[in-house]
Amino acid sequence: MPELSVEADPGIWSAVPAEADAEPWLRALLEGRDEEQSARILLAADLAVAAKEAAGDALVLLLSEPVSGLYASLALLVTDAPALSDAGRVEELALAITPSSWPPTTTRLPAAWSQAGLAGWRVTVLLDDSDRRDDDAEAPDPDAGSPATAVGWVRTTYVLDLHGRLALAQLSPLTPVASTVAMALTEQLLPTIEMTAHE
Repeated sequence: MPELSVEADPGIWSAVPAEADAEPWLRALLEGRDEEQSARILLAADLAVAAKEAAGDALVLLLSEPVSGLYASLALLVTDAPALSDAGRVEELALAITPSSWPPTTTRLPAAWSQAGLAGWRVTVLLDDSDRRDDDAEAPDPDAGSPATAVGWVRTTYVLDLHGRLALAQLSPLTPVASTVAMALTEQLLPTIEMTAHE
């Protein structure tokens, strides 16, 4: 299976290692952080490592912005399957990965991305407690108030055409406000994807 790499801002993104190699990575993440930030980083990092273990060959990145309190994981995977060209099939795939009782919102990605050999769709779904069955999610903020709780969680899946191959990128479930910021940062990152095929 081809290998993916990205040009990520090291100030906010870091590649998630396998569990056996996580200790030095965690130490680097925690360096200079206060107790509250460290607790949030540890939770996010543990979830990201679990996502890495579950994702197999996928590239998993941790999005960590302690000052704003934004933490998320992003899993990226390229397959040997041909890219999808139909929005309906894109939605079906996204909902198969993340079932939701809410209708998805599907948006075509910018045409300018084709310069990087990339095209596709962003599919966002709302999740309530009955939908969000995995634990790879932002920890709820007890001070965030009720509006975010009422709306629930948002999960974003990118169904991509990467040089003719089907590729997927998925953010962990986030509150709506955090999701908006994470999507913007992710969409700065995705056009930098490089694919290396192995013989």
